[in-house]
Amino acid sequence: MRTPPPERVRVADKAAMARAAADLLLTRIAASSGRIAICLTGGSSPKQLYELLATDAYRDRIPWPRVHWFIGDERFVPAGDPLHNMTMARRAFLDACAPSANIHPIPTDTADPEAAARAYERELKMFYGADELDVARPLFDLVLLGIGADGHVASLFPGFPAVEIRDRWVVGVDKAHVAPFVPRVSLTLPVLASCRTMLFEVAGADKRPILTRVLAGDDLPANRARSDQRTVFLIDAAAAPETSAAPSASGLPQALIIMGVAGSGKSTIGKALGQHLGWRFEDGDSFHPPANVAKMSAGHPLTDEDRWPWLQAIAEEIARCRANGEHIVIACSALKKAYRDILVSHHSDVRIVYLEGSRELIGDRMGHRKGHFMPTGLLDSQFATLEPPDAGEHPLTVSVDAPVEAIVDGILQQLHVSRHCA
Repeated sequence: MRTPPPERVRVADKAAMARAAADLLLTRIAASSGRIAICLTGGSSPKQLYELLATDAYRDRIPWPRVHWFIGDERFVPAGDPLHNMTMARRAFLDACAPSANIHPIPTDTADPEAAARAYERELKMFYGADELDVARPLFDLVLLGIGADGHVASLFPGFPAVEIRDRWVVGVDKAHVAPFVPRVSLTLPVLASCRTMLFEVAGADKRPILTRVLAGDDLPANRARSDQRTVFLIDAAAAPETSAAPSASGLPQALIIMGVAGSGKSTIGKALGQHLGWRFEDGDSFHPPANVAKMSAGHPLTDEDRWPWLQAIAEEIARCRANGEHIVIACSALKKAYRDILVSHHSDVRIVYLEGSRELIGDRMGHRKGHFMPTGLLDSQFATLEPPDAGEHPLTVSVDAPVEAIVDGILQQLHVSRHCA
C-alpha cells in the first residue's frame, strides 16, 4: 500500500491551531461507532488543545465512555512530575472528563525504561487483540504528534537506534538528544503509523527552521512518521517558512475571499467584482475533490475531515498568487473561523468579503436555483455551522438584500475604489 502524502493546513496562530485540531479530532471520533483509541503527545504545543477539549463546546460532543487515551512517548520520571507527559494531559482534561479505566499511561514506576516499554507493549497488544498489526485494522483512530527542534517525533531521535526498530511496539530510550535529558519510553514508527489519521501540530517561530527542513524532505524522524491512511500537518503562521509576496502597488488586497452560506450569491458577486477590478475569479467549489461533490449531491453535509484538503487547496492557490504578485477573487463558503484562518493565514493582504443575509431570504433564492449540487435541505446545516466574521477579522460585510450592482458598489466603497475606475 502506498502511503498518501501529507496534507498541509495553515492556521493563523496557536488558538486557531487548537480549534482546528479539536474539530479534526471530533470528526475522527464521529466517524466511528465503536471503541475509539487516541494517542496523545507531550510537549508545549498540544496543551491548548487539551484545555479546549475540557470546555463545554467540545466536552459535551465526545462520547467519553468509548474513547481510550494513550500516549506516544513518556519521560521516565514519576507520575505527577512536571516533566511527565501524561500528567500534563490528565491535568488539562483527562482527569476531569475521561473514565479512569480509559486512560492508559506508560508506567514509569518500573525498574527501567525497557521494563516500562515491555509493560506498555503488552497493554497495547491486549487492547488491540493481536500480537501483529494489520494495516487494514489500525491500532489508533488518531495519533497526535509534534516535531522537536532536531526533527524528532515522540522520543525517536535522529540517528538513534530506536528510529530503525520495526519488530517492537514500544522501546526504551536511554538518553534524550534534547532537553530535558532524561530517559524516555516511546512507541516505534510502525506503531505510530498504525492509525487512521496522524496529526502534527507545528507552532511558533522556533519551529520554523526544522519545519523548513522537514518540508524540504530531509531524512528526519518527522519525515518518516506517516499514517498508512492520512497525515495532516497543522502549521501556524509563525512556524511557516517565509514566502515572498510582491507588494500591491494599488494598496488593494492581493486576494479577496467571498464568503457566505450557499445561495448568498458568492459566485455571481465574485465574478462581477473580479470583472470590475480586472482580477481573476475562481469558484472555490472547483477545488472540491470528487468525493466531496458526490457527498453533497447526495444530500449529505461535509465533515471537517472532508473540508481540510479542500481548504488547503484554496490556501495554496492564494499563496501562489501572493508569491507571483497576482490578484485573485475566490468564492468560498468559509463558514467557520477555523476555515478562514486557514485561508487568510494571518496575511493582511488577504481579505474576507462576507455576504450577509437572512435564512428566509437565502432560502427563497435557493428555491429558484437550478443545476447546483447544494440541495436546499442543507441550508439549515449551513446556518447552524456559520460563524460570522468578527471585527478582529476585518471583514468587508455587505447585505445580499440588494441588486448585484449595488452589492459590488458596497464592496468597492469599502475598498476605497471608485466604480468608474478602470
